[in-house]
Amino acid sequence: MTPSSSSSSTDSGNNSVDSSVSSSASEIHPPKANQPFVPPSIWQLAWPTTIANLLLASVGFIQIILAVQFGTEATAAVTVSQRIFFLLQASLFGLSAGVSAIISRSVGANEQLRTSQAFQSALLLSLILSITLALTCYLFAEQLTNLFGMNVETQALSIALIKWVCLFSPIYSLNIIMATSLRATGDAFHPLMLAIISSVGNAVGCYLLSNGSFGLPNLGVEGLIIGGVIGSACTLILYGILWRKNHLAIYYPIQSNYKAKIRLLLKVGIPSALEQLLLQIGFVIFTIAIATYGSDVLAAYGLGLNVLTLILITSLAFSMSGAIIVGQHLGRGEPDLAYQQAWRAWRLCICFMSLFGIIFIFFNQNIAALLTEDVNVQSYTAMFLLIIGFSMPLIATDFTIGGAIRGAGETTYPLIVSVITLLLVRIALPYIFIRQGYPVEALFVLTGLDFLIKAIFMTRYFRGKKWQGKFF
Repeated sequence: MTPSSSSSSTDSGNNSVDSSVSSSASEIHPPKANQPFVPPSIWQLAWPTTIANLLLASVGFIQIILAVQFGTEATAAVTVSQRIFFLLQASLFGLSAGVSAIISRSVGANEQLRTSQAFQSALLLSLILSITLALTCYLFAEQLTNLFGMNVETQALSIALIKWVCLFSPIYSLNIIMATSLRATGDAFHPLMLAIISSVGNAVGCYLLSNGSFGLPNLGVEGLIIGGVIGSACTLILYGILWRKNHLAIYYPIQSNYKAKIRLLLKVGIPSALEQLLLQIGFVIFTIAIATYGSDVLAAYGLGLNVLTLILITSLAFSMSGAIIVGQHLGRGEPDLAYQQAWRAWRLCICFMSLFGIIFIFFNQNIAALLTEDVNVQSYTAMFLLIIGFSMPLIATDFTIGGAIRGAGETTYPLIVSVITLLLVRIALPYIFIRQGYPVEALFVLTGLDFLIKAIFMTRYFRGKKWQGKFF
């Protein structure tokens, strides 16, 4: 049973108003007797989320693969534009963690009206935030690319790609909030169906516009970015129609409560947004450090990172699923079950990620050969995949246990941990390694060290169970 079929309850501080609205809402969405909300299993949420995220992440992978045909410089430029894209989306990923915590907790407590109002407010906040960040990035695109020390041709192409990314950023941002919010209710079906539409549309658009197929304009490398938004735009329109017509688990609220809900979203979401922003800033700084070793190394890092991203989707799916179920059980007043389910998500994730790690360790050369024919790029890509293969259990621990902590609404502690790893692993150590003339493989090892530190800190905090007392 979905939250749209459960009875609404009043929101604190607005009892008189919300009671009347809740009464009206129940006439549109009458509750079903004797059917209380029961949280889904980890697997019920994880498998469709894994497929959906794989489909969406595959677009970035397709972009980098198609960029190879335009040369190493084009591949490097696409790598840079993708880093800036994730930097733009970082705060939205953080906001979505806060939205997920609030909605899953509200759904577990059968607070339907609070769920729908939080969702509506999250959409408004994400739109404002994404436009602000995109505009800033658009205006300072040249200054951003200066940091990477690229040649004139690669930098000019990177600037053009980044500006297109900025224009389309709000579309991606709204899709993130839509999909995350629906999963927080336990509905993983609609996000999966819409992810199929989005990814297929984006992938086809990338190919057609970059090659000028079927009479369409041949936009070259820029076509990879322009075509990569077609499916996302269609999906956003479909999301809006389904929501407005009350065909989703979160219905369209009869009365909004923007002020209170945005304040709550900011309270829970800002630390997580800052954490994600710092994470992406760290990736950008790290990419700048990688770029000092030359375009071949930067291209290899881009290829390896896209392969890793595809695999991280599995870990992210279990992280999201565990976080949602933790929030729902806490909303139901079941902290012990929340604790147990988080460890269940971790065990499942460890199994999957360890399998991928073994594949990376033993078949890194084969994977690299499939990605590029450039011998130098192949060598660096294979080395990156080998090192990452040994880090897979650490990644699984950081994602699932950290996700459970965020799912409880505790977003400050993960922020503190991210600050530590940013300063140490993404800034200080790369600077020292480059100054000392260490090979690029040493920088690749730092990625594993990053996840090791996070896994230790997250596990220790989670076992202390302080997150179970988080109220909002």
